[in-house]
Amino acid sequence: MASVGLLAMGSGALAAEVQAAPDVGAVAADTAADKVPGQDIVVTGSRIARSTFDTPMPVTSLDEKQLQAKAPTSVVDLLRDMPALRPNRNNGSATDVGASTFNIRSLGATRTLVLIDGQRTMNSSPTGGFDLNLLPPALIKRLEIVTGGASSVYGSDAVTGVVNVFLDGKLKGGKADAQYGISGEGDARTFSASLAYGTGFAEDRGHIVAAVSYFNRPDILYQGARDWGSNGLTLIPNQSYTTSNGQFRQLIVPDVRLSSMTYGGVITSSGALKNIQFGVNGAQSQFVQGTNVSSIWMQGGEGLMLQPNFAVLTPSSKRYNGYARASYDFSPSLTGHVDVLFARSEQRQTNNYNYNNGDITIKADNAFLPANIRALMLANSMASFTLGRLNPELGLNDNTTKNTYIRTSSGLNGEIGGGWSWDANFNYTHAVYDNQSLHNRNNARWTQALDTVIGTNGQPICRSTLADPTNGCVPVNPFGVNTVSAQAVDWVTGTSWIRAYSNQVDVNLNIKGSPLSTWAGEVQTAFGAEYRRETVDLKSDPVSAINGWRQASSAPYQGAVNVKETYLEVGVPLAKDVPFARDLQLDLAGRYVDYSTSGGTGVWKVGLNWNVNDQIRFRGTYSRDFRAPTINELFAAATVRQGNGVIDRTTNQSVVVATLSGGNAALKPESAHTLTFGVVLRPDFLRGFQFSVDAFDINLTGAITALIAQEVIDRCFAGSAVFCAGVQRNSAGTITQVQVTTFNAQQLKTRGLDIEASYRTALGDGDLTLSTVATYVDRLTTISNGVVTDTAGQLTGTNATPKWRAATTVSYHQGPVLLRLLGNFVGGGKYDNSYGPLDLDKNSYAGRYYLDLSATIDITPKLQLFAKVENLTNVAPPLLAESTIVRAGAANASGFYDTIGRNFGVGIRARW
Repeated sequence: MASVGLLAMGSGALAAEVQAAPDVGAVAADTAADKVPGQDIVVTGSRIARSTFDTPMPVTSLDEKQLQAKAPTSVVDLLRDMPALRPNRNNGSATDVGASTFNIRSLGATRTLVLIDGQRTMNSSPTGGFDLNLLPPALIKRLEIVTGGASSVYGSDAVTGVVNVFLDGKLKGGKADAQYGISGEGDARTFSASLAYGTGFAEDRGHIVAAVSYFNRPDILYQGARDWGSNGLTLIPNQSYTTSNGQFRQLIVPDVRLSSMTYGGVITSSGALKNIQFGVNGAQSQFVQGTNVSSIWMQGGEGLMLQPNFAVLTPSSKRYNGYARASYDFSPSLTGHVDVLFARSEQRQTNNYNYNNGDITIKADNAFLPANIRALMLANSMASFTLGRLNPELGLNDNTTKNTYIRTSSGLNGEIGGGWSWDANFNYTHAVYDNQSLHNRNNARWTQALDTVIGTNGQPICRSTLADPTNGCVPVNPFGVNTVSAQAVDWVTGTSWIRAYSNQVDVNLNIKGSPLSTWAGEVQTAFGAEYRRETVDLKSDPVSAINGWRQASSAPYQGAVNVKETYLEVGVPLAKDVPFARDLQLDLAGRYVDYSTSGGTGVWKVGLNWNVNDQIRFRGTYSRDFRAPTINELFAAATVRQGNGVIDRTTNQSVVVATLSGGNAALKPESAHTLTFGVVLRPDFLRGFQFSVDAFDINLTGAITALIAQEVIDRCFAGSAVFCAGVQRNSAGTITQVQVTTFNAQQLKTRGLDIEASYRTALGDGDLTLSTVATYVDRLTTISNGVVTDTAGQLTGTNATPKWRAATTVSYHQGPVLLRLLGNFVGGGKYDNSYGPLDLDKNSYAGRYYLDLSATIDITPKLQLFAKVENLTNVAPPLLAESTIVRAGAANASGFYDTIGRNFGVGIRARW
């Protein structure tokens, strides 16, 4: 989908502007700025206005022409094209359904600051961050990414960098866009459309822009819709493994099924009753188990296979966006603006049924117990046994997340005189995060309903009703398929909900200019102050408030933080037009912040930008950055979620555990030291060629960390006492609960290279452009209690990333036609770097290379058609299977790979 910004040029310029479009990031940005000498441009990495994009910090840019060539239907579509950004997709979860975030360096989305028009944004969800699904590509003029610490320029959260989204507030004329997409399998249908118009008033002293957009992906796509996802591939423990027999400890194998649950119930207790299952009308038979039988999974047998029909590849999604901006020049030196961004998104997906993995206790006096089973219990002196059941009568867990985001921004900017300028801004954001889970199970009622006896009237009754006749309990018959009555379903199930209201007020004043000059030019300065207050009020239903549902519970909480900041940035020219330097500039920045929750601290940055000549430029920065804990990380109420499947490394058994999450009021800010340095080359002997390489090294101390349950277990097994303290076991030594509460880990480090190159030349009657953007990660380590975990080159886990990612573009423009071929490389790696030679039979996976082809044709200067094919060669993802009962997916363990397959899109753009 084209951005609004393309139309600001006027309809007649469409073909010419597309022809000039570079397909490169930071290097292309340098060139574009150099073509307009003397024009001040504020780059995201700095608040100082410069005549070029020459900053000490790498800045990658996507402009409207690149967005048009890509034709994305959501900002999430761009993440594969930016190797420094990790694609984050929350598929399969009950909360923050389908949420996607910017995540630079795979160090976590909370360490990447998102700006809109240079102003800080507020998270759309207290738990899920800023969801990119709220951003409409059709309204974006430009997107800039700074891959380096920028806390001294923008404050907290900019530890790994900044993503700045620019909306077009100067559109002239109108435009309409529409696009339809469908996969090669006939599913994954999408439709998007946008309409925008801008015009001047009051003799062009004022300007108004209004725009709306719509996106719809109506269907949930499940793994079974793809050949690679239909064979039940799952990670399971090898039950034959010993430390000395040379077999693998874990296996990724097909045809994996549930070993302790059936739709009608199966007895899981050892002894004479084990594996008796109940079918239609309670018919009894022997449950046939397969091989590698653990407490959750087995290979083969007649159990249920969850993955094809329950593992979600993409949720359904719907989005509405509106944008309006009014600006007015009160005088040649004073301009004001007011703008409003409205976004509403709704995403839905399902989990499996409310299950009981062999944990239903059936007593000998159960009212529904078949007579022959009771007789066997009596003969074998059994007071009770355990039953496993999937409970389809209760319905699928159906989870929907709705985000409403309203952002208003107003400001004044003007000239003071003597080259000084100022701007003052007031931003107010209101967000409502609404999560609902249909057919959720009330655990307390379900337990009561299963514990039944024969009442005085000879009918089944809940045991609890004997003591409390008015408790309303409806007895449940668990023996057989569809034996749970509709009345019982109504009593034990319901809709859980979480609703969070977030508000942010941000006021800032910025002044920039030149107070003096050196022998090499003017000293540029920018300074200012900012005040911000953010509040969260999370409410939930009464059952959620006591963690009473099987899933998606959250107790209510409130929290607030206010921040006072002041900063100073100085650009000092050290040399100009001398033999060793066309120019040499020192950049200094400092910021002091005072958080109501964690106190005050200072951050700083030192940068050097050295243009040796027109062909060689060196750049580098060293900074101290920080991130203060969020309101949710501090104040979120303790939440227990049931039913997470993990593998106990100590016993090599699959077990179902509860997870305990929540805030930690003792959290301290994390601090990082970031070093970036590199070189930009534009050799005269190869006109049209540009190249840059930048090294990065980040050392984060006191890292605020929240891992998934399996990671906590694995790191405990590796010897970290911090993580072992969060693993609870019962008297039999079985893990029952894992604490995933946020805490300050000791250290988080990463280092690597960012590489960009482009070449443009005439070819025949047209122009050919080649470009590449690549990132190499040498290490990404977490250090806790002396235990070092390196996840560079690892494909699963919280901070995991392939060592290599790259995006290469070949575009050719001739006359009214533009052709573009994009190749995305995602490097291979290990399932888990910590695994030894016999820990997993499939621990190494090859990389994937994806090809996207797109074409546009100008029918008239005001009408354009376009088409695209993504994943042209229909590359399947590596099958990085999971073991969790919730989704047991074969591909969602890593967000780096495409799971849809070949995908087609066609569209039309009109201008007037």
